[in-house]
Amino acid sequence: MVTTSRKIFIDSSILIAFIDRGNPNHLIAAKTIEDLASIGYRLYTSSQVVTDSYDLLSRDVGNAVALEFLQTMFQTGIEILFPQKADLITAHRILRVNRDRQIPLSEALNATLMQKRGVAQILTFTHWSNLFGTFVSNLTTV
Repeated sequence: MVTTSRKIFIDSSILIAFIDRGNPNHLIAAKTIEDLASIGYRLYTSSQVVTDSYDLLSRDVGNAVALEFLQTMFQTGIEILFPQKADLITAHRILRVNRDRQIPLSEALNATLMQKRGVAQILTFTHWSNLFGTFVSNLTTV
């Protein structure tokens, strides 16, 4: 019997839509995160995703919303993964092996962090490469 992992990585497109009530995907993101948490999924993200999300919100929506986002991240059950030097080395190897695929460093590093934690699913509104056999759950945008 095959069991599916109840772990999912949340990327910045979801976090931004979740916190920004003016985002056209806000309702989808909020409901999806709420539903996943209620059925027992463990939610993960990375420090890079949090930083990128904060910066984008601060620039596009305003500092008050960005600060609200950061406070929310401290209060949620979303576990924030932090890289070590070994993770960066692994991400570098991924990039060297996949030179022709134009994979961003942040994506390779997040995939490395996910693999270490046994997280095989990514929730996103954007494109992600399928690294380490991850399953990309790309929500349909409005």
